[in-house]
Amino acid sequence: MEFLHEFKRQVFDLDKVNFLAEENLGKLIKDSEEIYKKQMDEIATEIAENGQYKIILLAGPSSSGKTTSSNLIRDRLYKHGYNSQVVSLDDFFVNRDKTPRLKNGDYDFESIKALDLEYLNKFIDDIFEKGEADMPEFDFLTGNRKSEYKRIKVDDKTILIIEGIHALNPIAFNKHRENMYKIYICLNTNFMEEDNLVIPAQKLRLMRRLIRDYYTRGATIKRTLEMWPNVLAGEDLYIKPYKNTADYLIDSTHAYEPLLYAYALLPLLKESETCPLLDELIGMLEDCLRVNPNVIPEDSLLHEFVG
Repeated sequence: MEFLHEFKRQVFDLDKVNFLAEENLGKLIKDSEEIYKKQMDEIATEIAENGQYKIILLAGPSSSGKTTSSNLIRDRLYKHGYNSQVVSLDDFFVNRDKTPRLKNGDYDFESIKALDLEYLNKFIDDIFEKGEADMPEFDFLTGNRKSEYKRIKVDDKTILIIEGIHALNPIAFNKHRENMYKIYICLNTNFMEEDNLVIPAQKLRLMRRLIRDYYTRGATIKRTLEMWPNVLAGEDLYIKPYKNTADYLIDSTHAYEPLLYAYALLPLLKESETCPLLDELIGMLEDCLRVNPNVIPEDSLLHEFVG
């Protein structure tokens, strides 16, 4: 039986994915997970063999899998003798009253100006020059930074993993870059049927965000679809221009994930107020075999989105 290692990189055949799911779903899932996690192994090995990096910067657009990937890299570095810590750039947000706004009045959380760049650069300087720094914590309920800070200490066997959409932006990290390992993560594989593009990687990422926001952030399908153009515009301005500065590009696409969304997201789409983009997504998922998300392995990145 043919499995995933025979697929060409950056293209999955959706008909073949459906066939493999029917023939041996467990094997399809196992191969998909291994393709993704092998990249984490390669990154950890390269960093450990180099030995000079104090900070890992991991950037990528919305719903690319930054959080899980950071944690998996941390776990793999531990096996190489490093006590790594994951730091989220979200904790460096400015207070809500200082957050920039879009023309329609909504907060522009995609903007680099939504971060406290002055304190972020001080934090990085302190890490390199003093071996310790005070880490802020942002309270998303109040929209303000908490008054108490957490002291972070580093030594020769400590690597900080800083993840966030702006992690590769030189405005945010303008010094010490020679001692920073840079990673860019995104979905980089399209789904085809014969010669037809049926699920572009960007639309698959939108599916991830729709189901995540619905269940974990209280956002309706309609609201997330309305926000999506601004999300993409922000990515074009602040994220994608720095993709080619990365030392490693992670493709977080899992071959079986459209089948999960056909089960868990498609009913939500059909219940939502119709619009051209929603109708397009419904058409994409109608061609997928439905697979219950309870098959996802415990350590899978896809838990970020389907729970």
